Parts: sequence; C-alpha cells; structure tokens
Amino acid sequence: RWFQTPSQVFYHAATEHGGKDVYPGQCLWEGCEPFQRQRFSFITHLQDKHCSRDALLAGLKQDEHGQTGNQKPSNK
Repeated sequence: RWFQTPSQVFYHAATEHGGKDVYPGQCLWEGCEPFQRQRFSFITHLQDKHCSRDALLAGLKQDEHGQTGNQKPSNK
C-alpha cells in the first residue's frame, strides 16, 4: 500500500501488524532480522528502523532501482 506520510505508514503497521490480536512475535518487514520481540519493543522497532522518513525514502529508492520497464511500484 502507499501512504502520504511516514506517520501513516507507522500507524498502519502498528495497528494492522502490531496489534494485540495480530502481532506474530517478530517483525515480518521484508529483509528484517527475524528476532523475537515483545509487542511494545516491536512498535519502537517499527518507528526507529522502518517508518522514519529516511528509512522509507531509502526503501523507495531501492524499490525504484529494482524496477524494469514501466511496472508499477510494489506494495512493500
């Protein structure tokens, strides 16, 4: 999915993937280490590692370089 701001990415990830009833016990973000984390540690991890403006821009640049032709961006 695409979001307009890093805050929207964080909110989505924290509520849809880190909620009390859905959190699987580790971060499932593509390329992330599969360490076991408590849910609140996961929320901090999301904010620091995956949902900062710099992390999201780096991921977008990496995704753009991996594209060929006129494919649409992935839903990462």
